[in-house]
Parts: sequence; structure tokens; C-alpha cells
Amino acid sequence: MTEEKTKSTVQIFPSPKTHLPLISESSAVIRNYLSETRWLVKALKEKPNFAREILRVLSVTKDNSRILGFTPVYKMLIAVENLYKAILDEKIVLNENLMVLLEKVSAKIAEMCILIEKGEFEELFETEIRQYLLYLDKAEVGEIFNSEYLGEEKANLSFIQQTDTEGEEKDSIVNVQSSKLGQLVNAHEEMIARSYIIMNQVEILKNAIRDGDMRTARDSYKQIAIDSQNLQSSLLLSHDQLMSFIQDDAFLAQHQDFQGFFVFSNGRKYLIPSEFVDDVVTESPLNYEEKQNQKFLVYIQENESGSERNREEIPIYSLGSLLPGTALHERSVTDSIIIVSYQSQKIGIIVDSIHKFVSLIQKPMPPVFEHFPILKGLAFDEKYDMIPILHIPEILKKFRAMRPYDVKKFESMVKKHVNRVLIVEDSETTRLIEHTILEGNGFLVEEAADGIEAMSKIKETQFDLILCDDEMPRMDGEIFLDNVRRMENYAKVPVIAVSNMEIPKADVFIAKSDFKRDDLIQKIKEVIQ
Repeated sequence: MTEEKTKSTVQIFPSPKTHLPLISESSAVIRNYLSETRWLVKALKEKPNFAREILRVLSVTKDNSRILGFTPVYKMLIAVENLYKAILDEKIVLNENLMVLLEKVSAKIAEMCILIEKGEFEELFETEIRQYLLYLDKAEVGEIFNSEYLGEEKANLSFIQQTDTEGEEKDSIVNVQSSKLGQLVNAHEEMIARSYIIMNQVEILKNAIRDGDMRTARDSYKQIAIDSQNLQSSLLLSHDQLMSFIQDDAFLAQHQDFQGFFVFSNGRKYLIPSEFVDDVVTESPLNYEEKQNQKFLVYIQENESGSERNREEIPIYSLGSLLPGTALHERSVTDSIIIVSYQSQKIGIIVDSIHKFVSLIQKPMPPVFEHFPILKGLAFDEKYDMIPILHIPEILKKFRAMRPYDVKKFESMVKKHVNRVLIVEDSETTRLIEHTILEGNGFLVEEAADGIEAMSKIKETQFDLILCDDEMPRMDGEIFLDNVRRMENYAKVPVIAVSNMEIPKADVFIAKSDFKRDDLIQKIKEVIQ
């Protein structure tokens, strides 16, 4: 498989520097979100007097913008929502000046939609919206302003910045002699060693607390705080220095990039070299074929016309069965599989998750690890943690030598009941957001657009949890839950209301205006035993 194919197989959703989008894997969520937002953009521009309909869509789209992490759009929509509330309360009148303002605001939101569609999230978060928010705030309270000037200050500022830049002489990258790189790496490795000392101090602190020795506990705590702060400062300085080295042409010329995939197994991070990787796929365990206690992945390659070109049955193994650590019990609905090959032998390796494709510098394995043949070296990740590089030929040999009952024993250790969840929500985008979060945390998920459709589904399937909205067409959340609680098999099934107001007979309430991914997962863990 070519390098280009490898990279495209695990394309991840990019994230801005300080804000991580909530959804990183579901393009359907983004498509639905953009569809709703662009409807709003068009309405603000062409039919700004449809106040009630615009306000209804604003409420949903605003919440979805915050949930997805698109903060600039969220801030703009809050200001527009407040403006329309003032219009409906007859505090201000929708005049020609306001229509010009809304047209310019809609154009700005449309620009941000394009950035989201292209995945340019750093540019999205650098979008200057303060001037728009100021004008919207003025409009909301009835202050006098002229919408025609909106955007001109930004243009003038850009011109000034451009003039200043053109007046400066462009500096080339400062070259640093790579002969000093060894000193920097040694200093960095010393800091890593110090981090292990801190970990030992943490153990001392735990023991002191367990034994009730509060004096030792206080002393250990102070020492850990001091060492951690010093170590963090040193690491930040080291990071800046190392970045300057990486920009140096001499350094790049003398070091060959090492490419591969960061993966997680048994809660630990490893790197699989890309030279052995044929493909990266996901598959439901229900679709595996089994022969003589060995599971096989049915791997189909298609030609350009979409018809089947090649069909293989590839034996699959879990990487966790070879590695130390605790097996992951909260298994996903689908397995992440890396298909590797070596000398005409091909297997599929199941990992807990695949982080991303990376290009970095390999470091030889320290002598202390020479008795671990399944490891071939070390690499530093973006946090400068040491990540073991897996030696695929040796791993393939180990898997081939595994007896079937060894595989069965490991699978029985990690096998767990998969909880079924029903999402009852009339907003398609909100359903997709919740669906993606739940599925990514190992749940089997079904959806219903209102209470009537949900009633039909719960009669056919026994769900372990229900997520429910309040205001829905045909049957709202309160009536739906009243019917649910009358059913004997659903009398004690936990219900989480993700809505604008609390719903009677729901066990937990999460306000949409304060929806957070981690809060949802935490609440689910609390109600599902």
C-alpha cells in the first residue's frame, strides 16, 4: 500500500490550538450542522422579518455550535438570538439599518461555515468577530450605529499590518548547529528520568496517607509540587529549543523521518511502523468468521467501478494479548484493525484505538530492553513521552505461534455486555452528536425523531438507557416517559433528559445550554451499573 493511501485511511478531524471540536469522526454531523447553519444564513439575508422561525432555528443551531466546539459561530449566534428576542419583545424595530447589519453578519457566518467545511479550524478560531458582536450589542439595546461601516475597520487594520510587514526585511530561519543536538536530547532524557523520580515520590505520598503519617505526606506533597513545577518549566524550555533545531536544515538533512501509526492497547501507547501496514479498517465483531477457534476478517478490495476485486480471509488477533497492562473492558461496538504483512504473511491486529499517522525520529532501543524482541526502538510523541515502536515481524511470529485456547482465554477476559441506548430527539444534528459520542464510548445506539417513533422501537427492543428531549412533534418527552414508565420492563430503565427543561419521571437532567461530552458520559456511568 502506498504512503498516500496509508495517510488517507486514518484521516482525523483537525483541531484548533486551544479548542478541540467535540466530534472528530462523523462527517454526517458536520454536514447536518452546516445545512442548518446555512439555512439560517440565507434566512437572515433574504427573510430577516421571519423572526419566530429564525429564533427557533437559532436556539438549536446555537446549542449545536457550542457542543461541537465552534466558539466563534456560537458567540455570533448568541448575539443574533438576543437581537431577535429584543425584536419580538418590541424593544426595537426591524428597520433597514438592522437588515443591512443582519446581511453582513450572515455573510460572516457563511465565511466561517466554509472554514468548518474545509477543516481549517485554526483559521476559524482566529476569525475576528469582535466588531460584529459590538454592532449586534448596540442594535440590541437600541443605540445609534451605521451598519455600512461594519467590516471597514478590519480592512484598515489589515492594510496597516500589511504595510508594517512590507517595511520590514524578511528574516531567514536562524540555523543552529546540530552538533549541540546531543546535549539537548541528553538534557531531555534527564528530565524524563526526573519524571520517574516524581512518580516514586507519588508512591511515597500514597503510602504515607495510607499509614496516617501526615507529616511525611505533607513533606512529600510539597516536594512533588516543587519538582513538578521545575520539571514543567524545563520541559517548556526544552520544547522551544527543540523546535528551533527541527527548523534547522542541517538537522533535517542528517535525520531520516520514521513514519507510523500511534495506537493504544491495554491503556498504553505504541507505534506501528507504516512499512508493514497494508490497510486500516473497522469491523463489527459480529461479522468475523470463525474456523477451528480462529477468527478471520473478511477483507474485500474493490476496483474503481465498485465491484469486488479481491476477497481474503485474514486471521485477526488482539494486540493486548501480547502486551502488559490491563485489558480494556469497555470495548467499542466496532474493532479498530491494522492489517499488516511481512514476507507474504498477513494478519489483522486489533487495537483499542488508532490515534493518528505520524512522521517522527526513531531512537534506538536502550540496552535494558534488549530482551523484548517485540520492540524495536523508541520514538517521542508530541508531548515528548517515549513511545515503544513495535517490531511487526516478531509480533507476527508470536501471533502465529499462539494456540487457539490462548486467544479464547484472552477474549473471555475482555468480553462485556454492550449497552443499548435509544436517543429520542427531533433535531437530526443533535441526534448525530449524541449518537457519535455514545457509539465512540462503546454503546449500541438507535434513534427516534419523536415519542411515537420511540414507543415503536422500545416495544421491539429492550434498551438499557434512554436519552430524551422535551419539545418534540406528535408526542413530547413528558407524555413519552409517562407511557414508558407504565411498561413493566421499562419501569427501572434509566432515562437522561437532554433538553431545555426538566422532564418528570426522568432520572437525570442535562440542560442543552450546558451540554458537555464528559458530563454526559459521567452521568451515564452513574446511572448504568
